[in-house]
Amino acid sequence: MSSDTKINSRESGSKTIVDIETQNVDFRNCEAIKSAVAGIVAQGRKEVVLNLSKVSFMDSSGLGVILFCKRVCEEAGGKFGAFGLQSYVNNLVNLTNLNKTIDIFQDEAEAVH
Repeated sequence: MSSDTKINSRESGSKTIVDIETQNVDFRNCEAIKSAVAGIVAQGRKEVVLNLSKVSFMDSSGLGVILFCKRVCEEAGGKFGAFGLQSYVNNLVNLTNLNKTIDIFQDEAEAVH
């Protein structure tokens, strides 16, 4: 895991918000993010929302993280979504049609509603 990657989680109603506190989601930190989300779901928190508002770059590993999180949540009978996508990440998600398979919210208020 790269030293600048911080992952914090917090409860908001029935959902767990996972704050990704780094600018890049790539091969260097994707396993740490997967592990964090898998741990949350293992604790019984099945509705997870990624806060990507600080992420300005994502590569194919980052897209893999999103798909992994979606699968883990759905296999547990829960839901997965993300909010705060910056321009580059939003374009990548739209280009790969991920926006059609996961819930993308504008902001945290919409995500926890």
